[in-house]
Amino acid sequence: MNNSYLQSHTLLIALCAGLGCLLSGCMLGPDYKQPNTVLPSDWHSVSASPSANSDANSEAAWWRNFHDPVLEQLIEKAAIENLDLKVAETRISQARAQRASAQAALLPSGDLMAGANRQANQIGFPGGSSSPLSQIIKQPFNIFKTGFDASWELDLFGGHRREAEAAGADLEASMLTRDDLLISLRAEVARTYLEIRQFQTQVQLAEHILAADQKTSDIMQQRFAVGDIAGLEVSRATSQLEQDGGQTAYYGNLQAQAEYSLDLLLGAQPGAAQALLKQAAAIPRSGNELIPAAPATVIAQRPDIRIAERRLAAATAQQGAAIAKFFPDISLTGFIGLFNTNAANFINAGSKSWSMGANVLWPILSYGSLAANLDAADAKQQEALNSYQKAILGALSDVERSLTAYQTQELSLQALERAVAAEQDSCNIAQERYAAGVTSYLEALDAERKLLALQNQLASAKALNAQNLVAVYKSLGGGWNVTVASASQEKLP
Repeated sequence: MNNSYLQSHTLLIALCAGLGCLLSGCMLGPDYKQPNTVLPSDWHSVSASPSANSDANSEAAWWRNFHDPVLEQLIEKAAIENLDLKVAETRISQARAQRASAQAALLPSGDLMAGANRQANQIGFPGGSSSPLSQIIKQPFNIFKTGFDASWELDLFGGHRREAEAAGADLEASMLTRDDLLISLRAEVARTYLEIRQFQTQVQLAEHILAADQKTSDIMQQRFAVGDIAGLEVSRATSQLEQDGGQTAYYGNLQAQAEYSLDLLLGAQPGAAQALLKQAAAIPRSGNELIPAAPATVIAQRPDIRIAERRLAAATAQQGAAIAKFFPDISLTGFIGLFNTNAANFINAGSKSWSMGANVLWPILSYGSLAANLDAADAKQQEALNSYQKAILGALSDVERSLTAYQTQELSLQALERAVAAEQDSCNIAQERYAAGVTSYLEALDAERKLLALQNQLASAKALNAQNLVAVYKSLGGGWNVTVASASQEKLP
């Protein structure tokens, strides 16, 4: 059984179905149903099961868990001023206009028209006759016409309704795209803010290390001057001083770069973030226990999954629109107005004119191109289905990776905090021993320098831990409220 036979058989079935729908005005093509997807009951990377009380809105404002007023202010400002969000909002307006255009195709259209023509009928007669009748017929004459001209294409097979359905799904996808962008924006603002606080802390620590190096260098110079040590020790101290001196500029540059990145996220000119964050502060840390929602809840609330689902709905509706093109387009036409060949009598009652009729257009010789269009629509629907399934797998993987990174970094951070606490004890003991005259000041400075270096590592670990938590909240779909999402609230006909 070859492809041509299958296509002919399919076309015959479609034609029979279309003729059966002629009087009922049905919609051809498959009705969309959201695919059933088997999801895991809990997360692979979480030992404890998700809380039964976890819901889609439990972490809608996750940034407040850091209890940092400046972070909250920045996120609120970005949600209002970010230019990417504004671009997304203009695309929503475009999609809404396209949906309105698709819906308008379901209604009658009419025009108020007026026209004036002058013409002659150049009719040829046998033998080149020049009878009086032929001369009269060939005389130029005027036509004056004005009135209301209306037409209505009957959507008996649902092609226009399917297109309106697809446009509605595209509108919802555009609105969800804006919500997805908002989630990413808030996460990126928080991540950049945490970087800035990290670099501020490291600049301060670098300055303290540099001060300790300077004291060590001064002591070495004094000891060398009295012949207590060789010049090699002085050179080593000087080298360490110069090396650590570059760290202040290094972290300062990283801080400036992060501030400029934050300016762009805020939709502000360069320097705005620096003014807001001029006062250094500690790296914020969430005090709330992380209890991720169940996989089914995450999949239901992530906008990117819902975008893929709406794209699939639109592609399914386009299948019906492609099928409907195989069948006749039936339209009604009408005219009411004035019609006359004499301008002087044009306004008289005798010039009243009307007409009505119906047109049928059936593309019986275009089935090759229409079949190709239908094949393309089927392929796009399959592409959208695969993209939807891939989006779900990607979301599950995103959550697992972010949870694993956060939990692993949390253990590393706790170990580093214990190490810093132990080094702090060593530093305190060294200072007490120096105060008692047991050890030299140089040994106390060396202990302080080791502590500062370890604290620098701790600052990086704290920022990374907080950034990993932000990534978890982002992967869980936090940062927007599903129950008030604009895409789900707008009613579509």
